[in-house]
Amino acid sequence: MSSEPLSISSDRAFSETSDPAAYVPRASTETALESIRTWGESDGEGSTLAALIGQPGLGKTLLLRVTEARVNGDASSGFAAPTTPGVRALYVPYGGLDLKDFCVWVYGLLGRGIRDGKVAPNEEEALAAMLALGRSGADPFYLLIDDADSMPESTIRLLASGLPATESPLRILMALNSDSKASRLISQFISLGPHEIRFSERLSMEETTDYLAKRMRWAGFSEAAIGALPEDWIHRVHSLSSGVPRALHGLAARYFDDHLRGSVSDLDRKQQREDWMGRPIEDDLEV
Repeated sequence: MSSEPLSISSDRAFSETSDPAAYVPRASTETALESIRTWGESDGEGSTLAALIGQPGLGKTLLLRVTEARVNGDASSGFAAPTTPGVRALYVPYGGLDLKDFCVWVYGLLGRGIRDGKVAPNEEEALAAMLALGRSGADPFYLLIDDADSMPESTIRLLASGLPATESPLRILMALNSDSKASRLISQFISLGPHEIRFSERLSMEETTDYLAKRMRWAGFSEAAIGALPEDWIHRVHSLSSGVPRALHGLAARYFDDHLRGSVSDLDRKQQREDWMGRPIEDDLEV
């Protein structure tokens, strides 16, 4: 493989973009997605709002994107078609806006106008417009909010008091880091009985090997290139990344960048200098 295709393939395989087509299933992610699906199909207490809670870097963003694709029946992702036509789920990267601006942003992302294109004049109308995204409690709209702890107090208050506790036409799935901020946010939605989905499992050594191979295969690497990955390197990047996918991406990207430049990798230089066993990296960025 020439350097240019290798560069393109490595950038694609280990980019920071959360493309649902690049999703690599493993036991913990499948469990989380099944819990999300079960929540999404319910309409009783706890069905209005759910929280996906986990350490930064494990792939919460990707799980939101996969959920969005599955709910919307994206044919390219191989998921089931929706029961009704049209977009039924939307991913938004953060929630740090007051409800009026957030409502306008969501409608803009959907390519829809509010009151013939006018901004909702007050918070009550913004809440009504958000609820109107769904057809009914039986056919709701799913809003998937990343970094939801950025949500201001005014927005939290309005949603907590204005969303129906059951059979809501608007369902919200929030991604939160497992910290005190998440606990405080969830407690403010206690009246809705929020459903909590814990996502904490890191990649095992076996899962790391499988993950690297499948990401490379999806990005267009040859089977020969995948099979040529040094086993000791895979062990070292697993140790260095602590099984956190985001950290693993950074290490793999640097490895291929070193190969393109014809230099010794940072990992090899470190090992040569110290015969280092590998100290885990804690990375606070999402995949």
